This record gives sequence, C-alpha cells and structure tokens, in this order.
Amino acid sequence: MDKHSSMILIDYTKCSPCSGLICVGVCPVGIIEQNENHKPVITDFSSCTKCGVCINLCPTKAIALNRKQENKEK
Repeated sequence: MDKHSSMILIDYTKCSPCSGLICVGVCPVGIIEQNENHKPVITDFSSCTKCGVCINLCPTKAIALNRKQENKEK
C-alpha cells in the first residue's frame, strides 16, 4: 500500500529504534512489526483500528494518523 494512502504514517527520519520497539509491542491487533533495519512497519493497514496507542507511546513522536486518509473515509 502506498504510504500516502495509509491511515498510519511513520516518519523514519524521527524514528530511532527505541529499546524494544514500543510500537510493535503495544499494537492491540499486532500489525506493527520490525523490519530488517530494526524499524517498525505496518503489515496490514486494513486491520488498523486507529486506536492511537502506537502514536501516544512513541517516544520520538514518529508515528502519526494520516488525517487526509481519515477524512477520505468519512
């Protein structure tokens, strides 16, 4: 899926792998995984519930909700 059409955006310029990749561990639906560069990736955008847990707990604020995509769905 194109990153511009996804609900959750990860700014890799802000994302420095934190200890344990907090976002991977807190996702209630388990769609955030670690890639080969030790960065988080969303594996199934359609299963994202937009709960915001990953956004709220990211220590570097590298994860955000794509407001343009959210408005498109309404």
